[in-house]
Amino acid sequence: MTDDEGDVERSVRVVLFRRDSAGATSPMWGDGSEELLDSAAVLVAPENVPRQVVHALLECEVPSEFAADPWLNQHRALIFNDNKCEIGGYTLAYHDQFGVYAIEET
Repeated sequence: MTDDEGDVERSVRVVLFRRDSAGATSPMWGDGSEELLDSAAVLVAPENVPRQVVHALLECEVPSEFAADPWLNQHRALIFNDNKCEIGGYTLAYHDQFGVYAIEET
């Protein structure tokens, strides 16, 4: 998807993970690899997150576990600590009802 200029990506596919206090990560919903698609989301700029967030995520490599899967091969991993993460100069938050959103520029 591109914006009016025709050359800027406006969306990125992500799989949401939580990191627990021990440092282990698990999908946001469920606890096994079969739930990865249930933990997937599409972030769209500027509707959901700032463009800088989308650009920063698109610069990240697709995890090798995702690359071999036809359903996940364009997804990036987004890992939340205490329902927050930093990417592209912004702090993102996750809320069970509202999903992912930017709360502040870092």
